[in-house]
Amino acid sequence: MKIKILLNVACLLAFPFLAQSQDVEDDSTARKWYVPDAVTLQFAGNIGMFSIAPSYSFAQDKINAELSYGFVPKFDADEALHLLTLKGIYKPFRKVPLKNDFSLTPLRLGMGLSYYFRSQFSTNWSNAYPASDYYWWTSSLRLTGSFGPAVNYALPNSKTFKELSLYGDVGTYDLIVTSAFKDKTLTTWDILSFGVGLRASFK
Repeated sequence: MKIKILLNVACLLAFPFLAQSQDVEDDSTARKWYVPDAVTLQFAGNIGMFSIAPSYSFAQDKINAELSYGFVPKFDADEALHLLTLKGIYKPFRKVPLKNDFSLTPLRLGMGLSYYFRSQFSTNWSNAYPASDYYWWTSSLRLTGSFGPAVNYALPNSKTFKELSLYGDVGTYDLIVTSAFKDKTLTTWDILSFGVGLRASFK
């Protein structure tokens, strides 16, 4: 059952990119609403050790919406982790022009909701423990937040890509933040995580 779900998710994520490829071949065809404006690849950052997402732009690229598939190898765990994250990114400041087709995005504010595909996680609240002391959250869902800058590089001579953006994120998630209020041994480095990603914008 899990394999079928993951295959369906993979097809869903791949479909916009296939549509993008078809539209690029036909310049007379306007970009369809479901065709992404960019693709994002990310390492770490609470949405998987590795993740990939179609990315959509709104409000002259001040707002981005992404649906990412993330993967975490099992390492010492019983099984690997697979997750989907619906994420919104807001860029409150304009790009700062730099030299040689480079520019700086001073701040990217992100918020996402992740769903974990794993048998040990449930979307229902557990009745096994008192909600006030233990599992008041659903174990399969995580609310994440992040912020950080990006360096952009324009590609005027490329037929496919308009811009590459290398970004860094400092982030956290709901469970570790709330746990920090009860567990005073948790440090800032326990609460925060770091991620790095590359966003390639299509023409």
